[in-house]
Amino acid sequence: MRFVEAGALDDLSYEEITSSLHPEPGDTVYVSRLRDGREVKISREKIIPLLQRRIKQLETEVSIIAILCSGEFPKFKSKVPLLFPEKLLKAFVASIVGQSDRLGVIIPLREQINYAKNKWRKFSKNLEVTHISPYSSGDGEFKKVAEELKNVDFIVLDCIGYSLHHNRIIKEITNRCVVSTRSVLLAALKGFL
Repeated sequence: MRFVEAGALDDLSYEEITSSLHPEPGDTVYVSRLRDGREVKISREKIIPLLQRRIKQLETEVSIIAILCSGEFPKFKSKVPLLFPEKLLKAFVASIVGQSDRLGVIIPLREQINYAKNKWRKFSKNLEVTHISPYSSGDGEFKKVAEELKNVDFIVLDCIGYSLHHNRIIKEITNRCVVSTRSVLLAALKGFL
């Protein structure tokens, strides 16, 4: 099996991304890490056409495409199966979390807190959302965020940028079940190998 990594932002410079994809008031804010390591805030609404274009380019080269973002997206046109981590993550959480369970959700940006509350509130009546960047925060900052979530039953790392290392830090501090977007996507992809 051949793997191809291609991003919707690959053909754009940092300046083009920050000027043409910058979130406007009312836009849903997503965050991405560029190949050079810089973190950028982008508009969900503005990135959708670029994702569709990249999918169209890739569908002749691969047998399956995984969107490497846990954000919510529309159904894209594709000749090959598309894996949406957001849908996989929600299905996994729904299978283990009950309405009376206390659910903690970690997202990258403060600007995403209301978005995350709307996204996750149907899974638990006891929802706590906090934020920390997976790209620019250190272990000490992750430990502080973990301390905030010691009173929840389950924790969701709602961004593909959170690594297994971040997962271990949160789990060690909280001693709770921690599920990451990355691990759920990896488990799904193994089914296609």
